[in-house]
Amino acid sequence: MMNRTDVMVAVVNTAELGGAFPPDEAISHIAAMIDRLNVLSDTYRRDAALLLGIGATIWTLAKDGSAL
Repeated sequence: MMNRTDVMVAVVNTAELGGAFPPDEAISHIAAMIDRLNVLSDTYRRDAALLLGIGATIWTLAKDGSAL
């Protein structure tokens, strides 16, 4: 299991190695992750909101040309 620091390092390493998804594909993956969440879970709303926020960030960066 990865802790937050491990995840941040892995994200940077993945990006540097060219493993980032195009913005539209990343948003599609986020939508799929939300679809797989258990709607009966106590954390569903929080988890969905966090993933939506990540999607919105990706969309904003792509729209502004920062992620292209």
